[in-house]
Amino acid sequence: MPRHPDTAKQLDGRPLARLLRSHWLARSPRPTTRDVGRQLGVSHTTVSRWLDGTLVPTAEQTEALAGALGITGKARADLLQVATWVTPKRATPNRGTHGLFGISHQTADAMELEKQATSITEWSPLRIPDLLQCEDYARQVPSNMSDLPSKSERQAAVIEDRRTKYEVFLGRPALTWRVGGVTVMAKQVGQLIEVLDQRLAAVRLVLEGSDWHDGQIGPFALYDRGDGESSVVVQHLGAVTLLTDREIVGRYRQLGATLEQIALTPEETRRHLEDILRDLRTTSP
Repeated sequence: MPRHPDTAKQLDGRPLARLLRSHWLARSPRPTTRDVGRQLGVSHTTVSRWLDGTLVPTAEQTEALAGALGITGKARADLLQVATWVTPKRATPNRGTHGLFGISHQTADAMELEKQATSITEWSPLRIPDLLQCEDYARQVPSNMSDLPSKSERQAAVIEDRRTKYEVFLGRPALTWRVGGVTVMAKQVGQLIEVLDQRLAAVRLVLEGSDWHDGQIGPFALYDRGDGESSVVVQHLGAVTLLTDREIVGRYRQLGATLEQIALTPEETRRHLEDILRDLRTTSP
């Protein structure tokens, strides 16, 4: 649920947010944060944060938001003047991601989605997903989404608390590429077996040699929320892209159905994991 404080006291000290919210409330018909987000190419949670002051838009984003809300003339000039006062000097336009440095708005939104999701479906063809990584493995593959301590907190919230249905389709190369060496991979595979035994997540292996499917392009995570809304997060080399368009999300859902058909069952996956763990334990480091 988007957060929209209704009192000036709650927005005290946040003049830009207060001004943006007043214009938003004055629109008739009033657009939803989702409508505005689609128009600007950002998530609805980002728009909500601009309106409640927990996230400060750049001057360029404020200008785009003014256009989306139909703010013109002196009101527009006043709004942009306030934006130049409160926007951090080092702020840069949010163009979806910020690359290798810092955490983008979409990264923050993706982490928030992870907390809100009632169901997560993830496809990871080449590495163990963040939420299933043991600590030694995690140190070898820093995440786009968080540092190691935050990753542990995310695992506790999603996996250990069992509040979220979590299904992972895992490519076999994620198990055969020995991240951190034999010892680290043995620990990691052992942890995957524990996850299956404790039914903390449904892990299903996708073997090589299956027919072409769109998942061979790369990994993704599909987040479903209790309010019926869904989003997809795609990570690649420090960039995080958040997809909310229903048609695009629907295509990823169809891809999930394809993976469902070609993946091994959790029971079959466990047997493969046991074979891999046995080979690792008999291999010299």
